[in-house]
Amino acid sequence: MDPTNPNKLIAAMWEHKRDPWFFKSGGKGSGLYITHDGGDNWKELTNEDGLPKGELGRIGLAISPSNRDIVYALVEAKVNGFYKSTDGGFTWANQQTDNIGGRPFYYADIRVDPWNENRIYNVHSVIDRSEDGGKSFQNMIAYYRDGVHPDHHAFWINPNNPNHIIDGNDGGLAISK
Repeated sequence: MDPTNPNKLIAAMWEHKRDPWFFKSGGKGSGLYITHDGGDNWKELTNEDGLPKGELGRIGLAISPSNRDIVYALVEAKVNGFYKSTDGGFTWANQQTDNIGGRPFYYADIRVDPWNENRIYNVHSVIDRSEDGGKSFQNMIAYYRDGVHPDHHAFWINPNNPNHIIDGNDGGLAISK
């Protein structure tokens, strides 16, 4: 939700089926939707809006706290991609398809630095960081680096001090210095 326009919402829907012997991530029920009337009417965003063509899977979304027009999406598709919108979610541009993490059906968490709209954290088996709006990512926390356990599932950035970060992972918590 955009606090400057509470009627504008953006939502990701994810169709997922899991059996003991099989799972399917994505399908006709998956997609990205936007509304400008508080949810009475929703528009599905498609490849005509810059997203991948075909069935989509899990989608991670993050809105920049410092610039509400900047929205990022980590999109599971036939070719997974990292997308950026500069107009609040109306249109999208693929920033890249490489080095955006594995297992998008399992990891889809991205966070934007509260002070820097171009600094993005991709939270998955490791933590990757982009300083250029998602065009490239560099590893920030590798497996067991500095005693930090892998498989990251929660990530908080202090809105008053973006150098203060708390990471929740399979080994517990890691807190920045």
